[in-house]
Amino acid sequence: MVKAPEKFLEEYLSRQRGVGGKTAPKPIREYYRDFTDAEIAKLKHNVEALWGIYNTPEIKEILSKKGAIRLLTIETATTNMTLSYADGGILMEYELDMGAKKELAGARIYKQAETLINRYFSSEKGMEDLLKTTNGAIQALVDKLMENELSETEIWNVLLKGDHIHLSNI
Repeated sequence: MVKAPEKFLEEYLSRQRGVGGKTAPKPIREYYRDFTDAEIAKLKHNVEALWGIYNTPEIKEILSKKGAIRLLTIETATTNMTLSYADGGILMEYELDMGAKKELAGARIYKQAETLINRYFSSEKGMEDLLKTTNGAIQALVDKLMENELSETEIWNVLLKGDHIHLSNI
């Protein structure tokens, strides 16, 4: 019977992988700053306004006929996103610039996704999760909602015109 050397498995699993593989697992990217009470209050106000309008009978009726209502676009240096009211809730479609990859001859990598973000908007626990998220697109959303205060009147007027709110720092 063949027997492996002592501690072979531990040493094998602990060494770095060869070319093209990951050398170590990436650390989870923590949110990069602390938030002031004023920023948190502005974020909470914006989230409550967006979620409150979504839950109105008028929006539900429009969604039953139309399917989706584009509401907000956000552009930052690394993220382009659109928030829409949809049948299932608030839909976030985004493209996140993941940077250049040396292994791919310097090619830029982009992550594209769409996700329902109701869980962040519909409960107090969701607000806490918004502040702790590691998703770069949601971090950009949080930053923009902290920088800009959206009034319910402004949101209703934009929806009435069939337009959307555009927030950008480019």
